Amino acid sequence: MSSTTPKSNILIRIIEHKFTPYLVTLVFALFMISPIILMLLNSFKSIAEAFAWPPTIFPTVPTFETYLRVLRSAVPLTMRNSVMLSLITTSLVLAIALPTAYALSKYPFRGSKIVLLFYLASRIVPPVSLLVPFYIMLSTLRLIDTHLGLILVYTYITLPIIIWVIKGFFDEFPKDLIDSALVDGCTRLGAFIRIVLPTSAVGVAASGIITFLWCWNEFLFPMVFTTSNNVAPLTTGVFEFVGDEVIEWSSLSAVGIFASLPAIIFFIFAQKYIIAGLTKGALKL
Repeated sequence: MSSTTPKSNILIRIIEHKFTPYLVTLVFALFMISPIILMLLNSFKSIAEAFAWPPTIFPTVPTFETYLRVLRSAVPLTMRNSVMLSLITTSLVLAIALPTAYALSKYPFRGSKIVLLFYLASRIVPPVSLLVPFYIMLSTLRLIDTHLGLILVYTYITLPIIIWVIKGFFDEFPKDLIDSALVDGCTRLGAFIRIVLPTSAVGVAASGIITFLWCWNEFLFPMVFTTSNNVAPLTTGVFEFVGDEVIEWSSLSAVGIFASLPAIIFFIFAQKYIIAGLTKGALKL
C-alpha cells in the first residue's frame, strides 16, 4: 500500500512538470523587476498625483511633464559625465589589466602568486573605508571635483578584479599557439596582439562590460569627491530633485529611467559575455 496521498501525488506531478521551472523563473523575474515597473509608472504621474493619498499605481492622467523637467535640468550634463567617466575608466583599466594578466599567466616569475594575492587583498578592504585616505590624497593633488580624480579612484577599485578575470581566460589559452607564433617570427608583443587578444575577445569584452557597469552605477565616491554638476555623474545628479522640504518623486522616477535604460539595454545584449567572464575568471592560483 502506497504511503503517498492523492494531494502529494498532485504536488509531485506539478513539481516535475516541464513548465514548472519556467513558471517559477517568471514569478521571480516579475518580483525582481517590479520596482522598475513601478518607477516607470510613477514617472508618468504629475507632481501633484505623486503626492496623492491613497497612492495610485497607474497614473490617472499620464503626462510627460516630469521628463521635460528632467531634460531641462542638469541631468543631461551629468549623464554625459557618466558616459565619459565610464568609457575612459574602462579603456584605462583594460590597457593596464590586459598586459598585466597576460604576463602573470604566461610568464610567471618567482613571487607572481604573491603579486596576485596583493591584488586580491586590495579588494578585501571595504571601499567605504578608503573614503578618508582617498579624500586626503585627492585634496593634496588638487583633484577634488575633477574628472581625473574620479577616474583614478574608479581605476583603483576595478583594476584588481579585472586582472583576475582576464587572467582566468589567459590561463586557458594554449601556450603552444604562442610558441608557434614566436617560431614563425612574431615577437612576444606581436603574438599577444595578433593571436591571444582576438582569441580571448569574450574575456576582454566581459571585463570591459563589468568595469563599465560598475563605473556607471557608482554613487558613494562621486558623492564625496564632487561638488558641481560639471563633474558629477548621473548617480549624484539625481539629487537636484531632492529638496529640503519636498522630494519630487515623479521626477526622481524619470531620472531613474534615464539612468537605468542604458545599463539595462547594455546588459541584455552583453549578458553572455558577463556570465562567461565571471565563470571562466573564477580560477585558482
